[in-house]
Amino acid sequence: MTLECFKWTTELLGSLLQTICKVDVDSTFERLPDCLVIDILSRLPPHSFLRCRWVCRHWRALVSSHDCFTTLHDLCRASTSMLLIRDNFAKHRPGLYVFGENKKWWKKAAFEKLHLRPELMINKHWKDNVVNLLYCCQGVLLFASISWQNIYYVVNPVTQEEVTIRHTLYPGYVSALYFCPYARQFRVLYTQVRGSSCQYFVYIFKMRSWRKIRSSTSFNFLSSGGNPPVVNGALHWIVYHDLERKTITPCENGIMVFRMDKEEFSAMPHPGSSPLCKSKEAHQTMTLSVKNDRLSFCNLLFPKYTVDIWILEDYEAQTWMKRYKVDLLNERIFPLSSRLREILGVRGYTKRWIKVLYVQEGELLLQLQQIEEELFLYNLDHRTVKKIEMPRKEMTLYTCKPYMKSFLAIA
Repeated sequence: MTLECFKWTTELLGSLLQTICKVDVDSTFERLPDCLVIDILSRLPPHSFLRCRWVCRHWRALVSSHDCFTTLHDLCRASTSMLLIRDNFAKHRPGLYVFGENKKWWKKAAFEKLHLRPELMINKHWKDNVVNLLYCCQGVLLFASISWQNIYYVVNPVTQEEVTIRHTLYPGYVSALYFCPYARQFRVLYTQVRGSSCQYFVYIFKMRSWRKIRSSTSFNFLSSGGNPPVVNGALHWIVYHDLERKTITPCENGIMVFRMDKEEFSAMPHPGSSPLCKSKEAHQTMTLSVKNDRLSFCNLLFPKYTVDIWILEDYEAQTWMKRYKVDLLNERIFPLSSRLREILGVRGYTKRWIKVLYVQEGELLLQLQQIEEELFLYNLDHRTVKKIEMPRKEMTLYTCKPYMKSFLAIA
């Protein structure tokens, strides 16, 4: 039976080769189904893929088609997550570096510098004011101008597409840059604060306008900021405090949820309630991430310097399970434990020296904040630690965001 299958396979391949040899190569490629052509083109390097738009009208239509969009979106979700670092002391330049793409062991540095074209508006304004990196979503970055609080820059470093957003909704702040899979477009969520109440607005890139969200529930919570993890079609934040009840710990509504399809707000309690969680300051040491497509909750407990990591096993039933407990003072694992003990002995207990950023690809990203900031990656399963060496020795203050390259269009 095996011999018959082998003969049949060789005969089939031989007939295909004869057919291809008899037909011109260009015409053979044109006869391929569009879905197969899109799959082939999507595997090219970023710049080569973008140049395919100028080959012919048919390829330009394919690259702009819905099937190509779906393929790129799926590849973006399946691509390996990386770490984007923004040098906050960079003058007159973006100062953007990507860590994690080059994992070849013989390479000393695993950083790649991201370049933005000089003609982009963000590069022109960089010379006149300070621009901070706020959010990163599926390869698209959102920057905020410090000098002009009503201006935001949204840039895709791969396609070099840029959109400038202006608004008159202050006082308030941007709560999220997110990609809505239902509308297949990026959106910006803005929180306008008026006294003890909040109003929420969504920026539609294709219409270049703001639209007020009319949620059925009144929501007056302020999120703690940071990239909101996306699980089950919703954005999630740690709640900082309630505007109406600022002195009450918001543990019963500790996690703020925003459904992207219905544009509805809700809340859920966070796990691991303890006597230490008695104030809104305790929520500043909590972070949310995604691990294995599930919502994870990280709680940095002081003064024990331990990290409890919970996984939301059942989203509908809100069932949390504590999966990891990390002791940062364990000298056998963490090279920074001796530094922490030294800091505690000299300067006493404080929450500012260590910070949990997020969980990515099963690794816990820790930031040690002293005169010079340092980054450490802790593998939760293998219990190993490695220090991330900065691309420049002068980088002592920086912003870190999870990042992945994508071809998705902003507008």
